Amino acid sequence: MATCPRCKGHLTDDHRCPRGRAFVVLEMLATALTGGAAGLFLVIAFDPAGRQISDAESLASVVVGACVAVGINRALRS
Repeated sequence: MATCPRCKGHLTDDHRCPRGRAFVVLEMLATALTGGAAGLFLVIAFDPAGRQISDAESLASVVVGACVAVGINRALRS
């Protein structure tokens, strides 16, 4: 069986070389930033009292949004 000259893997009909580490890190960072922004936006958009959100709520929404976005991205990519 032939081998890929780039990654040295088996060269089958549906072969795709694995992505580099830098690309994966940048993809995860972009996903986390997007998810964090979406989480913060959702807290601001659905604030029932219409009050200013506290720092703890905004930080929690950013962290949870980033974790959910990265988790969904990794699940869909595997």
